[in-house]
Amino acid sequence: MEVKIRIADPAGNITIFVTSPMNRTQYPSVANALLAVEEFHGEQVGFIEEKSDGTKHMQMMGGEFCGNATRSFGYLLGMEHVCEGKKPEMIEVDVSGCAGTLLVEVDHEAGTSKTTMPLPEKIVDVNVPEYGIYHVVVFDGISHVIVKGPKREETFVKTVVKAVMEQYKSDAVGLMFLEPSGDGMERRYRITPVVYVEETKSLVWESSCGSGSMAAAVYLSKMKKDGTYVYLLKHPGGVIEATVVKEDGKVIQCKMGGPVSISEEKSLEISL
Repeated sequence: MEVKIRIADPAGNITIFVTSPMNRTQYPSVANALLAVEEFHGEQVGFIEEKSDGTKHMQMMGGEFCGNATRSFGYLLGMEHVCEGKKPEMIEVDVSGCAGTLLVEVDHEAGTSKTTMPLPEKIVDVNVPEYGIYHVVVFDGISHVIVKGPKREETFVKTVVKAVMEQYKSDAVGLMFLEPSGDGMERRYRITPVVYVEETKSLVWESSCGSGSMAAAVYLSKMKKDGTYVYLLKHPGGVIEATVVKEDGKVIQCKMGGPVSISEEKSLEISL
């Protein structure tokens, strides 16, 4: 079948947007076919849908939430508005894994976008009998496990993912291997992200992860007092800035962002 796509690069987390309309039952097989195209280096797939009122919705391949895809979607919508002669700074987006709309701040001259993020539902512990207890930051649509230290073997990853899915069912599970940056600077860390999506049964070591960055920032600020806390998180593919605002001991706002670029639309044939 022929599909039209645009490829987004938000801090290396290559996201393939499918702009051709299709039935959602086709999404998993189309996503897997696109991820198999080596030249794209795709790490995830999002499907752009047109709603009855003419506005657009972005549905991730497994119905999960993705911060990098969200801010890339906002950037894309902003590009369309610029082509129409408008220069918006704030774009309202409707995306999967999020109950309401989110705001994306776009700067096409700088090539950056920042998005407000869903607030975390809770921070819980997952017991992995073979390895111990880990903190999990739960969002609507995705849960992220914080693992202190460098990346570990895939057996460890799969075992932890299995434990999370059994104890806290989720559309997607990420493991964020979190280390100090090593430069002695406060609130700077290195992250190695890996994400499992249940619908497509895919496990991808990502170049960067937006929602995982937000989860790390929420975790790092959990013992902080009221205020605004900004973290610079260096991923294999680039740096993401994550901001947490706390009031009365609770997280009241989350925002993350960084560089993004989007290709021209192209068509290709895929076999399902």
